[in-house]
Amino acid sequence: MLVIDWQLFQKNGLPTKEKKTSITIGVFDGVHRGHQALINRIVSHNPDYIPAVVTFRDSSKEEKHALNIQTFEERIAALEKLGVEIMLVIDFTDSFRQMPGREFLELLLKHGSIGFLAVGSNFRCGHNLDTAAAAIQKFFASAAIPVEIVPEVMEGSLPISSSRIRTAIASGDLPLAEVMLGRSIS
Repeated sequence: MLVIDWQLFQKNGLPTKEKKTSITIGVFDGVHRGHQALINRIVSHNPDYIPAVVTFRDSSKEEKHALNIQTFEERIAALEKLGVEIMLVIDFTDSFRQMPGREFLELLLKHGSIGFLAVGSNFRCGHNLDTAAAAIQKFFASAAIPVEIVPEVMEGSLPISSSRIRTAIASGDLPLAEVMLGRSIS
């Protein structure tokens, strides 16, 4: 898998050789079943498109103290195993944290060779999470780029999330964590 830094991306774009990309965006800590649903959408959308993820080296400042489910290297390996070919990595700096969602989307549109985008139904981006999934869909529709809003993956009556997995691990409920991850953690 090709791993590209955000700063380099802004200078040079993605090295796609004129091919389009299928992209999804997220932290992907744990690469759990909800993340896998997003990855499956970008990998299966169009065989001529390059599956790519936009992710973060570190999560937001509020979550930095939280237990990481996987190391950065483990996330790379898990995403590659699922068929991701390009990983665009953003350092969650103060300047990036201040960027409005629309500006972030404009940079992706300008440099990402996007042909398709998939985001989770609860996904939000931008300063103060100012841009929700529906606004992202509308933004890319103006450029004739399809955006699929992928519904949450449920386990029981609750959606699967990295924070829910961290809670299960911390409380010793490894069977629940493994079900949500879709794999063994031992």
